[in-house]
Amino acid sequence: MMPLAFGNKRSKYRVVKLPDSHLLKALGLRKGTEFTLESKHPFKGPVVVKVGCRCIAIDYDVARDILVEEV
Repeated sequence: MMPLAFGNKRSKYRVVKLPDSHLLKALGLRKGTEFTLESKHPFKGPVVVKVGCRCIAIDYDVARDILVEEV
């Protein structure tokens, strides 16, 4: 298990634990959701993940609070 912010690009992950956020749920990120980490922007920029056919940019600080496991 590791924070999403430390994941590798183009790797597939599953959400293990995430902050209680209505916005994350509305965007499709829930416990057990599988996704691909598309890109990580430099200097603590956003982390972009692909959930289904949608790409979502997640703030670096929020991505540090989302725990994932590689699939």
